Amino acid sequence: MAIETILEEIGLTKNEIKIYLVLLKLGSTSTGAIVKETGVHASKVYDGLNRLADKGLVTHVIIANTKHFKAVNPDRLLDFLEDKKKGIETQEDEIKKYLPELKSFQEIGGDETEAEVFRGWKGMETVFNDGIKEMGKNDVWYVLGAYAGEDRERTNTFIQKVIMKCEKKRMKWKVIYNESARNTFKYEQESPITENRFLNQETPATINIYKDVTFIALWIKNPIAFRVRNQKVADSFKTYFKFMWNLAKP
Repeated sequence: MAIETILEEIGLTKNEIKIYLVLLKLGSTSTGAIVKETGVHASKVYDGLNRLADKGLVTHVIIANTKHFKAVNPDRLLDFLEDKKKGIETQEDEIKKYLPELKSFQEIGGDETEAEVFRGWKGMETVFNDGIKEMGKNDVWYVLGAYAGEDRERTNTFIQKVIMKCEKKRMKWKVIYNESARNTFKYEQESPITENRFLNQETPATINIYKDVTFIALWIKNPIAFRVRNQKVADSFKTYFKFMWNLAKP
């Protein structure tokens, strides 16, 4: 990774990086020399120097009534990161303190029905992890039309991780698989928290229902999930699931 890239990732702007690296090379120097070496406009050089000084990365001395700037020891970058880390920890504590109030705003202003779309494997992680957080011991998660999808190996690995998390929470799964999935998802099918049945018909998507949530998962190469939060919708799908459960076979 280039030095410019890592400096930008820890919070320096492109102009600050140019100025800082020039100062490391030149040592104590005037703004004129910095402008010449970096090609950055003088006004932006002054701004960059001030911000670097605020970060503790640049100092200055006055020689013959002219300010000369100098980069401090690069070890200061570690102190700068430590300061950022402490700042983030403080912000995290503040956010945690205000989370109940923020959530109350969401409850007041939210619609009765909430619909969202999640894309990609990271999106799938989010939609499943959100659900697992809401579930408690012996709560039931219903799945209709489970199948391996277009990337069978990745889907299987993903679902295994999901089931492991659910086992820790001691929740339950009732799953109706497409017949084609009988020889897949072995970990899930053999888990003590799951009840499994199979349908001969093939479904193009998997319907997941828990509490007041219904989400439809499309296990394509770049998977997509559509999530709806509405108690009436979830209850209607649970009724449909029970009907299909009675038709399915072990």
